[in-house]
Amino acid sequence: MKETLKHRQAFNFYYALNDTRALPQVSQEFSVSLVTAKRWSKEFNWQTRIEKRDSENAKKIEAKVDKAIVNSKADYRTLINKVVKKFEEKLKAGKIRIDKPEDLSIMAKLDLLMMGEATEKKDVTYRLLDTDISKYPKVKNAISVSSEDDSSEKDA
Repeated sequence: MKETLKHRQAFNFYYALNDTRALPQVSQEFSVSLVTAKRWSKEFNWQTRIEKRDSENAKKIEAKVDKAIVNSKADYRTLINKVVKKFEEKLKAGKIRIDKPEDLSIMAKLDLLMMGEATEKKDVTYRLLDTDISKYPKVKNAISVSSEDDSSEKDA
């Protein structure tokens, strides 16, 4: 069966029902039997089309949100840079003194955060407990493979 304008209209009606989506509503709206509405749904892959359209809409929304976030970060960075520049001008003119260097540090960290950079450095150290790894061949093998990988990287 070839999809007609009526079939597309029925699908769009069905799609627009969202959470209340049900084929009996399609049959009532388009004055066809429930069997016919079910056949249209199956024949024209309504469920697959719904998933595809939902996915496409989600991507469009995600892109809009991403763009809004990027623009917002850019606006904040511009404002931060203006505040820092004004602060620097007043500092050079002797109009202000640095009584609390944390204020400048806070602005710098905020700017780094807006750029997606780290504001803190954390050293993490792992210790192996006194465990006999010979009882755990997979662990022993993983450690020896890892050590071989490290040494081959150093040789390269």
